Amino acid sequence: MAPYSSLDPVSLPKMSVLVFLSLLLCGFWLTRIRQLIMGEYQRVIILISFFVFLLIPIVLFSGSGIWLQIYGTYGRNTGALTYFALALLLLSTVFASGAKVLTRFMQIFIATGVLLIFYGQIQNQGLDPFPFQNAYGSNVFGTLGNPNFMSAFMGMTGVVAVGLSLNRSLKIWFRFGFILVSLAALVIILETNSVQGFLNFAAGVTSLVIIWLFMMHKTKAAYLLTCTAGVGGGLVFLGIINLGPFASYLYKSSLQARGFYWRAALDMLLNHPIFGVGMDGYGEWYRRSRTLEDTLINPGINTDTAHNVFLDIASNGGFPLIITYLCILTLVVISIVKVIKRSREFDPIFAATVGAWVAYQAQSFISINAIGLAIWGWILSGLIIGYEINTRKRDEVFDSYATKGDRRNTKQLNQALSSGTLVSIFVSTLIAAALALPPYGAANKFYNAIKSGNALELQPAAYIKPYDRVRFTFVAYNLTQNNLNDRALVVIRDAAKLFPNSYEVWNILAGLPNASAAEIAYAKAQLKRLDPHNPDLK
Repeated sequence: MAPYSSLDPVSLPKMSVLVFLSLLLCGFWLTRIRQLIMGEYQRVIILISFFVFLLIPIVLFSGSGIWLQIYGTYGRNTGALTYFALALLLLSTVFASGAKVLTRFMQIFIATGVLLIFYGQIQNQGLDPFPFQNAYGSNVFGTLGNPNFMSAFMGMTGVVAVGLSLNRSLKIWFRFGFILVSLAALVIILETNSVQGFLNFAAGVTSLVIIWLFMMHKTKAAYLLTCTAGVGGGLVFLGIINLGPFASYLYKSSLQARGFYWRAALDMLLNHPIFGVGMDGYGEWYRRSRTLEDTLINPGINTDTAHNVFLDIASNGGFPLIITYLCILTLVVISIVKVIKRSREFDPIFAATVGAWVAYQAQSFISINAIGLAIWGWILSGLIIGYEINTRKRDEVFDSYATKGDRRNTKQLNQALSSGTLVSIFVSTLIAAALALPPYGAANKFYNAIKSGNALELQPAAYIKPYDRVRFTFVAYNLTQNNLNDRALVVIRDAAKLFPNSYEVWNILAGLPNASAAEIAYAKAQLKRLDPHNPDLK
């Protein structure tokens, strides 16, 4: 978080750190990519490379603005650069994964969860030391910026804690401590007033039990529970969309809105099947893609995300991107099955990893691809794929739990730190800084201009690159509030050139008293183009 240096204290700093560290990690293995692709990593490298390659034509040919697509929309920042960084992070995790890495990662996961549990309780008591402006029904949102995201992460934390409590090699008080962490996470979920955490906790714990049954060779019971879980999951999904026996418990108005969002996303996908509407371009297309019936229910509803990770990726990038993403997830599932089949006994660390991954996938059906959650999902995917590869038995190089595999990984890493690798790390660090720092630097300068309280100082801050639509509209609005309409008109005209598909930009232009009659008429025509079914627009 960066509560004192940016209007967006949550997503933007996360994106900057993610991009910087992902590219930095890339420098460690980039010089050995030819060797890696010739080995067991070939399949995952090809999939990730194809995913990354698809981002280029999407940004160039989808028709959405370049700045929007690269850095993403304000408050989300899930543009092409974020997905590029997540893909690199997954690949780096694949190469590093092993038994020891899995253990350390689970420790980090629990430590992070415990910290957020304490911070969540501080927020629940109204004692948050940071000056956040909370627009939600709950004060508990942790460092994730939204109670729904906090709830989802607590669900994942609870699953990991339950999985680790099944480790019989641990002392009893350690195992009891993990149970307490799980219960504390459930309390936080309750305090967020968000059902997401309970749903993904149930999905994750169910997967833990299924894995335990398979690894303990109780195959019939495992298959029975799998089928039961599938039916139960289907009923829960129906309840979320106001169908089936659980509808009265799970359905609420916010989920009704999700139906609008999902239908619009499908419309975007079907009408833009190859390149989609552009990375993070959903917000520019939502009003154009919703049905007349959905518009008439509430014309004022707007969103910049489908509230479903799969539909977000599909609408943003078209069929090729979502198919590639599904292939990556399929590879994760195949890896899970392979590890389970060759296991001789229950592995609680691996089970906890899979449980957390399942919990993340469950929440991704009904929630946003927030960076604070996405990073865990992509890392978990990489850990599972890499664990399966790096723990295979091959001519006494690996044993079943990768003790030798870990030594091999360490040896490879030590060997990799050659002069060529050091140059690669240095170059990747420079590239990372060039990509990750400008948007945060621009946001910080803009924040300082706002704090100055001088409307005249605010105008130049709108033009700091990389351009951001919110900065332009914020500046234009504040200039009008200070009776500086001539300056506001200049800013909003420039914004219209940079962001021609922004409803907010044209709406401000249409309301400026000093705009010409022709400009106002043209702005209203653009509003109608961007929201064709809205009866309030003439």
